[in-house]
Amino acid sequence: MFYIQLKDRRWNKPQSPANKAVPTYKPSVVEAKNEKSSKFALIKTTEYIRNTQQVCYLEFWLFS
Repeated sequence: MFYIQLKDRRWNKPQSPANKAVPTYKPSVVEAKNEKSSKFALIKTTEYIRNTQQVCYLEFWLFS
């Protein structure tokens, strides 16, 4: 399931230039909410993957 979500994502993203243009418009409420929920989903997915990896590592030593 997570492979489908993360398959097209590049982990080593190139750094963006420091002098980004300042947006000239204020994002709408829907855009802000979508961005906030996307960030939340990414944080929770990363946390879930990290916890799963830790459990697999600990179970490997427990049952071997």
